[in-house]
Amino acid sequence: MSHGITDIDKGFVNAVSTWHGLPQYVCLNRAVTMKEAASVLNFEIEKRQLTRLGNRGQAILVGAWSLVRPDHDFTLVDSVGERFQVLNNNHMMKIIDEFVLAAYPDLEIESVGTLWGGATVFINLKMGEFAIKGDSSKSVTNLMYANPLGKGSYLACAHSTRIVCNNTLRMAEAQGAANKTLAKFRHTATAGARIKDHFIDLAEVKLGMKSFVKQMEELAKQGVNSEYLDNFLNEFFPMPEEAGRGRTMAENNRDSLAGIFEGGQHMVKAVSQSKYGLLNAYTDFIDHETISRNSDAAAIRWDGVNGIRAASKDEVLSWLTSN
Repeated sequence: MSHGITDIDKGFVNAVSTWHGLPQYVCLNRAVTMKEAASVLNFEIEKRQLTRLGNRGQAILVGAWSLVRPDHDFTLVDSVGERFQVLNNNHMMKIIDEFVLAAYPDLEIESVGTLWGGATVFINLKMGEFAIKGDSSKSVTNLMYANPLGKGSYLACAHSTRIVCNNTLRMAEAQGAANKTLAKFRHTATAGARIKDHFIDLAEVKLGMKSFVKQMEELAKQGVNSEYLDNFLNEFFPMPEEAGRGRTMAENNRDSLAGIFEGGQHMVKAVSQSKYGLLNAYTDFIDHETISRNSDAAAIRWDGVNGIRAASKDEVLSWLTSN
């Protein structure tokens, strides 16, 4: 299931179509309403203690619990600890409504949905759009709140999607602002209160976004020649000295990224051949070219926003701004 969407998942998206094209996600071509978002998030989660069979066939309780959706008798997480506290996802929606949307009426819900049967839920708030001069594609800036059961804590992160190729670039400075407030609250009894008390300061995030856009504009002015491109490839795709599978993979990766970079990317030539163009080429490569036929595309997209791929984009951005 490369898309991560089961038969019992659901969602709403402000779009004409989705990348996976599955009917569980309804395309509205308008902002998602609070009522629609609540209908996605409002399902019960039970914490059930696990047992093992004793020598006489009797059930013996063990110090582990599973998380289950009783409405579908579906196991969300095989095992959690005693301190894990179940919190209905509608609670997160209620906090967003009262502390974010009420304070910033210009924000709207861009998408809401579940993955892997409801083990992960997410809410994307659209904060605006920006376009870099010379790039024909607009980028949508979002703030995502998520609850990935069994995969980590409650989290928040800012990210930007460049529409033409559906690249997702994490907005590092805005992400930093988010990490000072929400991001990484464990599922304990105090999680709900802590999220509410330390909720994200959107004013600070918006400042981070403005700084990010300015940074992109500066990168678009800095051209990349063949020597600089070689240095970049050597830094992030070093070539092993000995022949073999590793060298072949490095060669293929270098060729793929260089091909994207030199292909224009729907930008005027000066911008496509800039550090901004190189950053977008890397983002395109890491989000799409690294997906194999057997990959879980949903997990990869998630990773591209808040995971190893996202961290690698931050590393590339840092290198481009300092070299």
